[in-house]
Amino acid sequence: MKLGFIGLGAMGLPMTRNLVAAGHEVTVASRGRPPVDEAMAFGAIDGGTLSDVARSSEVLILCVPNSPDVVQVLDAVIPALAPGTIVVDCSTIDPDVERDQHARVADTGARYLDAPVSGGTVGAKKGTLTLMVGGDPATLDDARPALDPMAGLIVHVGGPGMGQVVKLCNNLIYAAQMVATAEATALAVRSGVDMAKLLEVLVHSTGDCVAVRTRLPVPGVIPDSPASNGWQPGFMTDLMAKDLDLALSYAARAGVPLTSTATARQALTAASTAGYGREDFSALAKVVLRLAGVPGVE
Repeated sequence: MKLGFIGLGAMGLPMTRNLVAAGHEVTVASRGRPPVDEAMAFGAIDGGTLSDVARSSEVLILCVPNSPDVVQVLDAVIPALAPGTIVVDCSTIDPDVERDQHARVADTGARYLDAPVSGGTVGAKKGTLTLMVGGDPATLDDARPALDPMAGLIVHVGGPGMGQVVKLCNNLIYAAQMVATAEATALAVRSGVDMAKLLEVLVHSTGDCVAVRTRLPVPGVIPDSPASNGWQPGFMTDLMAKDLDLALSYAARAGVPLTSTATARQALTAASTAGYGREDFSALAKVVLRLAGVPGVE
């Protein structure tokens, strides 16, 4: 299948690698030259301009940071879309903005899906991402060969924009988990609890959650956690903050109070202000630990 991929960031580059490995012909474009060169080294094709990538693609996949980036990319590619081409947006953006993009692309005779992903850079590398898809189910059926190599699970969640709504729901829960995990960690450390024993109890008790299992914020307890690896991001603090901003804004328009989400957003603000914006979002725990007077937090 002839695919295009725009946005070779921390997620997009490994997603592209999996598409090439599956035998697809993948033409790429990105803001910077280095990821394009890296993609070419594993078999992708330099597409040149955004419109050239669109012209060469049966399915065009976008993976860019935010709503304005998606709009800007579509401004460039819409004149080049052929009738029947499928555009799949794997970015995380505002649901209402996404619905507008569905309409813009449909007006050209092309088709559109919003398909934000969950699983972080680990899932992107392993090809085990969860895709939550909004749009026409028949379009998803046609696009599945292009999506399967990136995904462990693909779920059609509703019409235009609903993929984005579900993604924001997922991330606001994850952020709240991380704040609670950070606070529990600070309390346990200050009290002298053996953190390996705490982890053993939590994963077999009602406190079990993804944040505990993957991001308990004490070095050495979970070998592949960010805390044990210099806080390298699977999901950057600033990106989680962006997603919570999207959730808070959309919820305000929907008339839904998000009190725990607002609290988590403040914790992320503190982490970014402390210089952890490009570290994994679990680094918000470093702020909590410092406030708790835990020594040796870096």
